[in-house]
Amino acid sequence: MKKIGVISDTHLSETGKRGIPPRVFDHFRGVDFILHAGDFTSRRAINDLQVIAPVIGVRGNNDPAHLELPRSRRFGVEDVTIGLCHGDRGQNLHEKPLGQFAGNNSTAANALSLFQFEDDINCLIFGHSHNPLVAWHRYQGREILFFNPGSPTDKRFGPYFGCGMLTIDGDRIEPQLWTW
Repeated sequence: MKKIGVISDTHLSETGKRGIPPRVFDHFRGVDFILHAGDFTSRRAINDLQVIAPVIGVRGNNDPAHLELPRSRRFGVEDVTIGLCHGDRGQNLHEKPLGQFAGNNSTAANALSLFQFEDDINCLIFGHSHNPLVAWHRYQGREILFFNPGSPTDKRFGPYFGCGMLTIDGDRIEPQLWTW
């Protein structure tokens, strides 16, 4: 069994007063690693999170090139395959938004478009909209977990700050989303 912290859109500057909120450290205590769906905006965000656990991340639309992050990642955890991206752009720039994900229609469609031809993806983690979301979606005969943890530092137009956790046991995925 693996416990994975899920976070996105931290938007930290190298020297600013705003940091990762203490509640994120509390929620992520004991995780095996952390997945960050982009918009770190500084090395500081990575360093702060690495105090908790190793960080695997992708580049968001506000991340500087010197962070040297890929736009997307695909990897396995036990018997689950995860697609990780920011959600600001997809493979098909004219992808039709998914209508059932309020506040995440375009970002969810962008995330799906990056991994749509990979028939073993069980979970898509993305950010960009700052709107927390945990939803199962049937796509081409299989159930995919769509997980946007929101942002712990900048809720923008969303109703809440957020972060989350995945517990993976074999092929079972249990999502948990914390909002405040």
